[in-house]
Amino acid sequence: MTPDPEFLRSIFEVAHVEFQTYDLPNHKLIFSSGLIHQMLGYSEEEYVTLSKDFSKNIVHPDDAQKVRDTIDKIVHSKDNDIFEMTIRLRKSDGFYLWLYSRQKILERKESDAILTIIREVEDVTSLIALQDKLDEKVEQLKLISYKNSHLLRSPVASIIGLISLIEEHGITSEHNRQVFHYLKDAIVKLDEVIHQINGDAQVD
Repeated sequence: MTPDPEFLRSIFEVAHVEFQTYDLPNHKLIFSSGLIHQMLGYSEEEYVTLSKDFSKNIVHPDDAQKVRDTIDKIVHSKDNDIFEMTIRLRKSDGFYLWLYSRQKILERKESDAILTIIREVEDVTSLIALQDKLDEKVEQLKLISYKNSHLLRSPVASIIGLISLIEEHGITSEHNRQVFHYLKDAIVKLDEVIHQINGDAQVD
């Protein structure tokens, strides 16, 4: 029983995921559920044209090799192998979307050469942005940890040593002033480091 086309279109709209079939030998799109050209801001005709040769014209230059490597893996794969890929495609306004896709072989020729592949595509731009922000916060925490374990240790050790010196010796007034000068300097340095750590620890 062949599914009703309108029923399939309703499923595609609800899923918010692009479904495609692609003619691998001829490097051209056979079917698109219609979501991706809307996400990228192109007309359906423009996207069909741009999708030729594995969307080479709109793939981010840094992701071009990843596309070639994935296609090569598919060509040498078994029927049930699934390949994942996350790349950037250029929108009509010049900005890029991060798109995650899963693809596998749909049909082979009698010669065992791959005829078509099927893939699903999903916009993961917001997830990538969130991951970048988390990575930034992790780096901030590493910096805070470094300052706690290294920069604080030196002035704290100085203060402890100076206090011990004051307690253990009956020092002269001049010596006392000198020791307290060093102690004050160490406290100022400690206060500066604490302020740096508090500033680094602030979350937007």
